[in-house]
Amino acid sequence: MSYIDRSIHILSPGKSDFLNLVRWAAALVVVLGHADMYLGQFGGNPERWTSFGYLGEHSHAAVMVFFVLSGYVVAYATGKKAEIGGYGFRAYFLDRWSRIYSVLLVAIAFTLVIDFVGRSLSPIYHDPSFIPQSGFALRLFANILALQGIQGHRIQLGSNPALWSIGYEFIFYLMYGLLFFERQLFRRRWVGPLIFTIALVVIGWKMAVYFGVWLMGVLAYRVTRTSPLAGFKISPWLLLLTLIAANHLINFTNGFGLPEIFQDMFFAGVIAALLAVDCPPPPHWQTPVNAYLAEFSYSLYAFHMPLIFFLCSLFFTGFFQHMPRFFPGILLTLACLVVGRIFFILGESRRASYRQIGDRALKRLAL
Repeated sequence: MSYIDRSIHILSPGKSDFLNLVRWAAALVVVLGHADMYLGQFGGNPERWTSFGYLGEHSHAAVMVFFVLSGYVVAYATGKKAEIGGYGFRAYFLDRWSRIYSVLLVAIAFTLVIDFVGRSLSPIYHDPSFIPQSGFALRLFANILALQGIQGHRIQLGSNPALWSIGYEFIFYLMYGLLFFERQLFRRRWVGPLIFTIALVVIGWKMAVYFGVWLMGVLAYRVTRTSPLAGFKISPWLLLLTLIAANHLINFTNGFGLPEIFQDMFFAGVIAALLAVDCPPPPHWQTPVNAYLAEFSYSLYAFHMPLIFFLCSLFFTGFFQHMPRFFPGILLTLACLVVGRIFFILGESRRASYRQIGDRALKRLAL
């Protein structure tokens, strides 16, 4: 059941740049989609505000991109460290824990603070159609433990429903760790499969299906190490256009008439296939731009919804209402980019410190 290979794979500059491009582009699409959604809801059109038109319809598809991309990157990073030697489940857990919690804890604190301020300024914060008004302790507990997506639920904390996918991610990290380090963790060969099966039952069928989506990224990474086609180089812009076209056909128009979960699986397969090929070296100017935008994409995702909701609740009936429809969306997006970058500096960039805190906690627990 171990996924360890014997030759260390290094991402080419073109492939690394393409991953960064896809990462920040997907995060931006999510922000545009949710800005469009909230402007529509505040404007009396629950469907869309249409300030971004076509782009605003693809935020869910962008999350599928995140899942597959995450599977690819985690498989790459884990396999590379395991090949070097001395890398076990404990170190893997600390890497993945610090990745999630360097952002999640700050995002939860930000949500609590901005919602507290918002409740004193706008009655919309008391509307249960926007923000859940009951079970606060349970919601907070579930989100802190990254269990907000367990059994397919989306346990929303305040004005930040986007945290559901972060809970999914953390569970996927743990599940993959069970697979990858199965031989290290369990002496008897039957114990690992049994525990993995129990874990699938505990997380529920929906999360298990999306773990399959996440594993498509792992499969794409393994193909890059074994298939002769992996060395074939295709322009990253052609790959991106192919991804957009596939999303239009599979998700936007639902040309195959599939239920949403099958749409997601089909689309994830296309994403994985595109990640399995290589890209030529990018222009010198492109690499730092994509790297800069990609490095705070996780923070951008985690903080954007409470900020958009707060700004809409304060300014929609006044400042935003008197502007052409396109401009409020642009202002909201720029605000999210600025705040996302600030919180990247405060949280995600200090990931090593979170890892040290987690390491000390495990030592005190004798783990």
